Parts: sequence; C-alpha cells; structure tokens
Amino acid sequence: MLKQHSQLMLTLLIISDAVAITLAWLAAYWLRFTWLPVSPEKGIPALADKYLPMLPLVVLAHLITFYRIRLYRPRRERSLFSETRDILKAFVVAVVAVVMIDYALPATNKISRSFIATYAVVGAASFALFRGVVRAVLQALRRRGWNRRTAAIVGSGRSAQRLLHALRRNEWTGIEVLYFVDDAGSTDDAPRLHQVPVRGPVADIRRILEREPVDAVFLALSNEQAGRAEEILEQLETSTADVRLVPDINPGFTLRPNVSELDGVAILSVRQTPMYGWNALAKRAFDVVMGGLFTLLATVPMLVIALAIKLTSRGPVFYRQRRVGMDGREFALVKFRTMRADAEADGPVWSRQKDDRRTAVGAFLRRTSLDELPNLFNVLAGHLSLVGPRPERPEFIAQFKQEIPRYMLRHKIKAGMTGYAQVMGLRGESSLRKRIQYDLHYIRHWSLGLDVRILARTLVGAWFSEHEK
Repeated sequence: MLKQHSQLMLTLLIISDAVAITLAWLAAYWLRFTWLPVSPEKGIPALADKYLPMLPLVVLAHLITFYRIRLYRPRRERSLFSETRDILKAFVVAVVAVVMIDYALPATNKISRSFIATYAVVGAASFALFRGVVRAVLQALRRRGWNRRTAAIVGSGRSAQRLLHALRRNEWTGIEVLYFVDDAGSTDDAPRLHQVPVRGPVADIRRILEREPVDAVFLALSNEQAGRAEEILEQLETSTADVRLVPDINPGFTLRPNVSELDGVAILSVRQTPMYGWNALAKRAFDVVMGGLFTLLATVPMLVIALAIKLTSRGPVFYRQRRVGMDGREFALVKFRTMRADAEADGPVWSRQKDDRRTAVGAFLRRTSLDELPNLFNVLAGHLSLVGPRPERPEFIAQFKQEIPRYMLRHKIKAGMTGYAQVMGLRGESSLRKRIQYDLHYIRHWSLGLDVRILARTLVGAWFSEHEK
C-alpha cells in the first residue's frame, strides 16, 4: 500500500508541477503586459500567437530538468533550506533551457526577453512557494499517520541510538522505527531500547525481515561491527527494503558531512565547507553588495576617526596585522591603529582589558568596535566575509590548535568581521573553547538567513563592548 501511495504521490506531484508552471507562465504574461510598461511600437502580443504554443515545450523542459536534478526523488530527510536551494537551482536551469528553446525557434516565433526575465522571477518565487506548501501539507499528513514509512535499525550502539532520536525529533520525515536488530536481542522475548524492541541476532536478519517487513533498513553498526556490513548486505539482497548506511562517527569530528559518488564509488566527506557552488556565489554576492553599501555609509565616520588618530598620536592611521582565514591562508587585516606605534616591539601579546598600550582614541575605538571599520576593505578584497568566525593571528593559532580540540575546523569557512560567538556575548577574555563551539555551530548550520540575523544583531549594538583583537 505504501508503494502505491508513493507512486500516486509522484504522479500527483508531476501533474501539480505542470499546473504550477503553466500558471506561473500565464501570470508572468499578465504581469509583463498589463502592469509593466509596453513599447507603443510593439504593442501587446497576443497570448495565443506565441506564448500558448510554446507552453507545452516549456512545461516539458521544466519537468525533464526537475527529474534530472532529482526533485522527484524521496526527500524525507532533507531540510527545508536544502530543498528550497535545490528547487531554485533546478528552476534556474529550466529557465536557461527555455531561453535555448526560444533561440531555436524561427525569428517570427520568438518571445519577449523582458517576458522571460519576468517569468524567471515570478516563476522561481511562486514555484518555491508552491513546493513549500506541498512539503508542509505532506509533513502534516505524515504526523497524522498517512504516507508513513517503517524502518529497522541494524545495531544498537551510539550511532543507532542517535539515529532513533533524530527520527523522533523530526516527525515530518514520516519514518517510524519498528525495531532494532542486534546480537543482544531475540525474536522470542525481545528486550527494549528507548521503548523500541530489539530483535536478533544479526545473523537472522533475513528471517526477521521476512516475519516483520519494513520499508527501510538503516545499517548503524559500531566501528567494532563494521566488518559485518558485507555479510548483512548479502542477507538483505532478498528484501525490497531501502538500505542506508549510517557511519559510527562522533559528530564532534564532522562538519556538514556529505556523500558523493565517483565512478560508482561512494565517498563520505566528514569535513566539508559549506562554501562551494551556489553557496559560495551567494555569500560572496552578499558580501560585495552589503560590504559596498556599508563602506559607502562609513566613509565620513572613517575620515573623522583617521583625523582623530593622526592628531592625537604618532604613527600611521591604519594598522595591518597578519591573520589566518579560510583553509589556513594568511592575509593582512586592516584596522585603525589603537595602540602606540611600538606596542608590539617585543612580539605579539594577547590584548587585555585596560591595556596601557592603547591610546586615548584607541580605547574608545576598541570599546565601540569602530577600529574594525577598515575590515570592510578586506571584505571587498575577498579576504574576509561580513559574517564568520573571527580571524586569529598565526602566532596564537600555533598554540591554540595544540590545546583546543577541533580548533582548525573553524578555518573551513571564510573568517568574518562579526560572528555568531561574538553576538552571543563571547568576546574579550571569555572561554576560547566555548567560542569554538559557537563557531562550529555556525559552520554546521550556515545559511544566508543566519548571516542576516547575526549582522542585524551586530548593527543594533550586540557587539558594543570590548572584545579580542
């Protein structure tokens, strides 16, 4: 019955996608030629002349693109953000396909370029919203017991229990664990783990599945049992259940883990930066646009600060300091000088509160974080991001990476002017270990929305106190 539901859902989804594309195409025509300016010489083209005849090709191009980008694969375990990102990617590719179709048509049948631009915006927004509504409806139905899938977890150790708790916390996946399979269990008088029965032994998994069939089997073996994976997979060959592998890896050592495939070989990446592909492009575009705007707004204050520094102390206005950014690359961080010119004649020293090396103007700049304004030049140059873990000096990193576990993971993303740890109040002489926890949380859960929230908290004064330099 579940498989029938899956086929039915897939059919309904494809049909609803076709309807959504059609409505977006018609809405774009109405918006472009009713609400937006139209050239008097060209007039308003008739819908039936070019736009309706092209519609079947447009719908077909979209559906093929969505299929190739796997929008019709089960996505129960995907987050809302990752699904929306994939949908927008697919829609961009589909619009490019529409442009190519238009170029292939005779000159008399070509459609307006401004219409295609309008459709790209209207279609992408409406389709993402449509799929979001579909997702919300499916999740609500699954919570009420419809279209749910049953599962068994092979193993009962750390990774198996983490998986059970993760599925329970995310009921929208619609996956219900019926039992564990482990050598500690039996089929006659089954013990229970977190209120879930434990069947066993593992060597009898074929018979267990025949007696209690499930839709999916998760192999969550401990490292000591990993050598049995091939034996278990051979027994599962007679089952129609989906099989998924859950490696026994401490989550503290992972960073946005991802599985890829190379010529049939599955590769698990446990330390992957979120800054690749569209993510990198989106973050860089955000930095350039917002960084340029902030630089423009800060021009007059920076000129006033530069004049105050020059008039009150000897030495340069700016201070360049070596810092370490993404992937361990060093760059020169630009700040306003807040200390005497000879403050580090004896070598780098960790900044302290009420540091007697600071100038009168420098103390104020530190207290208000205005000395960081020239960091905007680093942002525009690409050395720094507006939001990210604060960059540290290489001399201190050599010490920290030996003393603080997973310290170097914070270098898997571009360093920032402000960061999650800073707006959460971790600055100055606060615990470095605690800051690292917040930095890694930021990297694991990065999104543009999170960047905007951190930046907003910074701008409204969450960072207006003395912090590390």
